[in-house]
Amino acid sequence: MKWIFIIIFIVVLMAKDNLAEQTNNVLKIVIKEKPSLISLPIKTNNWMSVQGGDDWLGLSKDQIHKRQLKFDSPEYGIRAGAISLITRALRKNNKPEVNFSQIFFEDDGWAEDKESYKLDAISKGFTDDYIVDVMDRDQLKTLINFIATHEVGLDDYVNLKNKSEILDKGINMAYDYVTSDEYSLKDLVK
Repeated sequence: MKWIFIIIFIVVLMAKDNLAEQTNNVLKIVIKEKPSLISLPIKTNNWMSVQGGDDWLGLSKDQIHKRQLKFDSPEYGIRAGAISLITRALRKNNKPEVNFSQIFFEDDGWAEDKESYKLDAISKGFTDDYIVDVMDRDQLKTLINFIATHEVGLDDYVNLKNKSEILDKGINMAYDYVTSDEYSLKDLVK
């Protein structure tokens, strides 16, 4: 009788462990299959959250948001953002230099949430009077990285693949455009 009790006890323990393992496996599957929350700037290939109704090159026919534009690829989104920054500098200063205040904090500034941008800029060592030469590739890329990190979110932005190549291609496309005869402010570009 003692042996029957021990065998039943072992079977119950094995069944319990098996049930726990099966439950754990089901939870793993459910968690893996849970749709990931992808930020809007990633979904729209618009890491800089360019808004408006402009007819940008690479603008997707299928827009999914009423204000934030969707592009066919992130390179086109970077291109649009870079052209916007270059145009802002040229219109405000008649030269390809612009400070953080002019970019983000004026009434027509890039930032919808000026306070969060201001705190983010301060945390990264940028001041309101920090000047960016938008025709200097390294300075423009630093600015775009700052904007994209803010808009996409640090964790998601860090995990994006081929980020540097995408930025370089988008910036190249922007520079090609602003130095072409198609661009109305070409004469102000150095």
